[in-house]
Amino acid sequence: MTQPISQFEKPSATQYDGTRKIFLVPNYVLPPGIPEEGVAHLERYWSEVRDAIANLERSLGKVSRIYHEMIYVKDDDAVAMLESLNPHGSVFIQAMRSGSATLEAAEDREVVEEHIDWQRILSIGLMSQKISTMAIEGFNNTLQQRFDRIGERIGETLQDGETAALFIREDHRVQFPSDIQVFYVAPPGLDALKRWMDAQIQAEQ
Repeated sequence: MTQPISQFEKPSATQYDGTRKIFLVPNYVLPPGIPEEGVAHLERYWSEVRDAIANLERSLGKVSRIYHEMIYVKDDDAVAMLESLNPHGSVFIQAMRSGSATLEAAEDREVVEEHIDWQRILSIGLMSQKISTMAIEGFNNTLQQRFDRIGERIGETLQDGETAALFIREDHRVQFPSDIQVFYVAPPGLDALKRWMDAQIQAEQ
């Protein structure tokens, strides 16, 4: 059950005592070389995410586990991956880890690498319709496998009464175990960032 934090009153700690909880954070990463305006929107977004999670932690408990899409190793081994995958969000995420949170391996390496390979094949522009169809199917199948594994991994590692944060693309299809309460983190900066991104796409058309 997903609840946007803007749609309910401030939750009480006792209301969710003993339950498993996840703060679901849309993961936005922009390519290098974007205009300064885009960098400002991205920095504002991650700053507001930090504040929103801090507010939720005061009511629901400290985050004890962190899950991040594309990461298939944990703790110290995951730091370099995190910095590469999410340079703007990594500082905040590592600050959470330096407190009380464990950075978990959310995915399987083999599936992630296969998914990346299909993505690379599609990016080169294929002439054969047969190969294009095969690549699209491979990409979509491995993407769903990734989502399935993230849900399984959370179910396996998040303990009763614990609170976690998941950083993942907004259009994900992760199915969470039914007993987990999911709180969608959507600060004002998210809408501003998405509007700026849409404007950039329209300007390029």
